[in-house]
Amino acid sequence: MGDDHESALAEKPLEFLTSVANSGGSCDGQAIVPDGDRYRCWCSCGEWNIEAPTQAEGLRLARLHTSSAGARP
Repeated sequence: MGDDHESALAEKPLEFLTSVANSGGSCDGQAIVPDGDRYRCWCSCGEWNIEAPTQAEGLRLARLHTSSAGARP
């Protein structure tokens, strides 16, 4: 592939979580995890914590959350 761009996906889980923990309230990491028949969704900013009916909807809402300046769906 030869791509020299750094990516959080290439980091070890502990390195990624450490960088998110040190983000100082910014939207550096979002999680969408299964919880029964729903998905729990939250952000490292601490201001976004929702449930979604599907993983796709959780990802859509996370993208809206991080792309909207000041808007927190």
